Amino acid sequence: MDVKEEISTIKQINSEATPIVSLSVTNLDIEVEEGKVYKDSFFIESENKVPIEGYVCTTSDKVETEAERLEGTRQEIPFYFKGKLATAGNTFEGDIVLITNGGEYNIPYCVKVIHKFVESSGGRISTMEEFVQIYENNRKEAVDIFFLPNFEEVFLQGKPEQKELYHSLMKSRSKSLILEEFLTAAGYKNTSFLDVSQDKLILEEEDSSAQLELLLTQSGYVEGSIYSEKGQIQISRERFSSDDFTDGKLLFNVEKKQNLLNGSDIIHIDTVRQDIEISVEWWAKQTALTKEKEKKLYLKKKRAQLMHNYLYFRTGSIAFEDFAEDSEHVLEELSQYTEDNEWKLYRMHFFLMEERKEEGKELLELLEAISQRNEFTPLEANYFLYLKAMYYRTPEAISRAVSTIREFYELSEYKAEALWMLIYLDREYVYNKRLQYDTIRQLFEEGNNSSLLYFEACDILNENPNYMEELGKFEISIFRWGVRYGYISLSLSYQFARLALKAKYYNKSIYYIAEKLYGVEPDEQFLQVICSLLIKGNRTAKEYHEYFRLAVEANLKIIGLNEFFIRSMDFETYDLIPQRVLIYFTYSNSLDYLEKAYLYSNVLRNKEKYEEVYGAYYSKMLPFIEEQLLKGRINEHLAYLYTCFQKEVLEKPDNWKAVCDILFYHKLICTNPHIIGVYVSCPELGTEKYYPLSGGTGGVEIYNDRAVLYFVDNNEQRYVKDINYQLREFLSPQQFEEEWIRRNLSNRKILLMESGKMEENIKEQTLPVLQRIVFNDDFTRWMQVEAVEKMLVYYENHQDKRNLARWLGKIDYSNISTEFRKTLMDYYMEVGMMEDAFFGIELYGCDIMGAAKILRLASFGAQCYQGKEDEATLSLAYAAFIRKKCNKDTLIYLMKHFKGETAALLEIWERSKRFGLETAAFERRILEQVMFTGNDTEGVFPVFESFYATDEGDELIDRYLEYASMKELESSMELNDFMHMAIGQEIVNGRMENRHSRIHFLYYFAGREDWYDTIKDTAVILLMDFCRKNFICQFIRHIVSGLRSRFIIRR
Repeated sequence: MDVKEEISTIKQINSEATPIVSLSVTNLDIEVEEGKVYKDSFFIESENKVPIEGYVCTTSDKVETEAERLEGTRQEIPFYFKGKLATAGNTFEGDIVLITNGGEYNIPYCVKVIHKFVESSGGRISTMEEFVQIYENNRKEAVDIFFLPNFEEVFLQGKPEQKELYHSLMKSRSKSLILEEFLTAAGYKNTSFLDVSQDKLILEEEDSSAQLELLLTQSGYVEGSIYSEKGQIQISRERFSSDDFTDGKLLFNVEKKQNLLNGSDIIHIDTVRQDIEISVEWWAKQTALTKEKEKKLYLKKKRAQLMHNYLYFRTGSIAFEDFAEDSEHVLEELSQYTEDNEWKLYRMHFFLMEERKEEGKELLELLEAISQRNEFTPLEANYFLYLKAMYYRTPEAISRAVSTIREFYELSEYKAEALWMLIYLDREYVYNKRLQYDTIRQLFEEGNNSSLLYFEACDILNENPNYMEELGKFEISIFRWGVRYGYISLSLSYQFARLALKAKYYNKSIYYIAEKLYGVEPDEQFLQVICSLLIKGNRTAKEYHEYFRLAVEANLKIIGLNEFFIRSMDFETYDLIPQRVLIYFTYSNSLDYLEKAYLYSNVLRNKEKYEEVYGAYYSKMLPFIEEQLLKGRINEHLAYLYTCFQKEVLEKPDNWKAVCDILFYHKLICTNPHIIGVYVSCPELGTEKYYPLSGGTGGVEIYNDRAVLYFVDNNEQRYVKDINYQLREFLSPQQFEEEWIRRNLSNRKILLMESGKMEENIKEQTLPVLQRIVFNDDFTRWMQVEAVEKMLVYYENHQDKRNLARWLGKIDYSNISTEFRKTLMDYYMEVGMMEDAFFGIELYGCDIMGAAKILRLASFGAQCYQGKEDEATLSLAYAAFIRKKCNKDTLIYLMKHFKGETAALLEIWERSKRFGLETAAFERRILEQVMFTGNDTEGVFPVFESFYATDEGDELIDRYLEYASMKELESSMELNDFMHMAIGQEIVNGRMENRHSRIHFLYYFAGREDWYDTIKDTAVILLMDFCRKNFICQFIRHIVSGLRSRFIIRR
């Protein structure tokens, strides 16, 4: 067989034994959400069905394959990215390397860690800014996203205080309001307010309704109600929300009620933050119906005017002349306005009172004619009889009138009017005041009363006070009438006072009467009634204090007077207290703690003016203060007392905890009518506490500026921003010395207060606060993390290596934030805690470190594991190497454990040779891999040369030389002179006997006469061997003719 044919045959055999490798992917571009592990796979396949052998590895410890060995004609290679601890923004690059009997292959990968996201109509979103954009464009979609289970995980990562806000608002009811409050409270948008197109509406006569426009000043969500104050108009909608607006506008109709032709009303547009008022007015022309109503109203008014004039005259409030003049004007107006008989009868009455006989006679004749025609009502007819009897005053006229009126009294509903007429005509009544009084009383009890009878009863009592034996409803009604018209005699007033003092309970009407009587005659007896009633009714309002003060100054003996003097004082001012009251309370203990706190506070503030009793009070104050302190009580007056006695209180360590318990209470004032209470959140502890508001005020406990106030309405909806309120502290922490604060840091409330200083530049005085928070499980994790990080940074900045190392020894990676990982590893390395820094690499990878520090950690790993294989150490060593950083330890480690492409192995070998390291074992690995994969790189020749120099005679040398020789014969590799000389040497030594390698040797040097002297011995040996074996081909003849004949002859 010809040599070429033999080589071709060998090449074909080798080709048929080598798999043609195909990969399902050529590169990997991967996006992974932070905190997730990414898993996938690819396939390796032999196209010619020759089984593949080899192994697979990766160049980074963040990406690993589940399969290590390769075998078969088709194999799935699962791989995964260890991304649970990776953070968004990180990029990891490397290669998946496949070393096979069909060659070396690498699949470059790039893993980008992205923020967690949610899908929206606009694509993926992962930041609050993107979410706000969705909210502005499509609020309904934003609400759906906001209530996704993973919302806080995606959008609030690293924002602990916003997470607290999110969780607290979730306890509200309205989803739209929850989202709106969150965005405004977190500062992503301004609060949405309302405006109106006009604040006054006038409806013209022809308009029954009108349309108003409500404006939304900024996009967002708001809800509220619309109502009228008087109910005189109808509004087309009672409730509204932002969903009802179109382009920021909401139209609604206002319609006046049909039965109200003239009127006014006020429209209220009410939300939790606003109460907008729109006044509405309308007029219309009068109809017959309205004219009739106006007439009735006018007549009723004039009737009342005449009655009041009459009663003012009868009670002596005005002179007869004034009464007559005013009444004449009224009747004159009425004569031109109406022809009703009622007014003619009134005029007749006034003629009689003025003794105008002639004019009365004419009118009487006119009235008689009307009576004859039966045009009077029954009441008017009897009134006419009364007037006739008073005019004529004859027994017959009077008798006839009395008889008729008595019958009318018995049968008619107008008993009060009939009785009044009988009182002045019927002898049975005229001369019997007691009968008059008793009959009036009986009528009152039956439900019949009138101002005329009240006058008569009051007039009787003024003359006969002893008739009044009790203060029942009748007597009280008489007195209310009497004080109104100023018609109560002094003797009757005293009778009233004597009876009033017997009252067992507070009576508002009796109090009113006594107050009026005292205003007319400031007698002590009336004052005693007033104060006694107020005490019985437990009335302590500030407006009553003046009566108690007058009673004290008058030295009245009333049980409870001193107590009610104090209770009715304005506790926001410190008016002087009379000596009598002060002396009383030096031995009396009848005040509650709030009243006593005010009394002591008043005494302290006015101590110079209370010199006589101050000593007696001072001795009582400290025990009282300590008692209230231990009970945890606080208000403005107690706070003042605590401040005044602060030194004495703090002298006893037993009081310290009690001081801490009340130190942080504030007075909250919120007059918003919708708000019924407030939740105060403590983000540091992850807790909140509810405080109800009473009268718009309440006490709340707030430790520092981190506290968030959630105002609550009747619907349990929470509001954070733009609710008007005031916050007043009772005590100020600044009034306590820093040393006392420091000694009480073990108290959680003090620690919470001091934790607020973590937002400032950390000073040495703050360190004890941070140290107590770090491992305090009462505090949330983010607070502990913040404390750890700020403390470590402080020690580093101040080069306090001892304390830095001490605290680094107490914590680990679970105590810090993601952003602080690299800093913590740097600190570990700085103080020599290499094992802890190395553990960080095992957790998070080495990409976050600089090259020099990676090398240090790699050296540590190599020494720590004493050369044994460790994934993290190997990753570190190679990461440093590709960043041009290495040392003897890392190079030795890489030569022993690194697996990868031949090119990477050659670079490691090259660097190791420069360091003068022993490389024989590594060289053996390289040569074995080259032959296994069929690699034809010529860069391996220096490796072989080095290995040949140290391990001459190793069977690997012969195998590689045969491999290289064949590669050159196949024209896929070009050997250098050294390689050929090595082949010759191995032939001479009898270790290379395959024919194609020997022929290759002769072929290489044929025609290179400059090498003949060097290779002559080897060439002769080969030629003689070929001759013995009768292997003489054209190529051998060419070689022989080319050699110098003297070499042949000599052999």
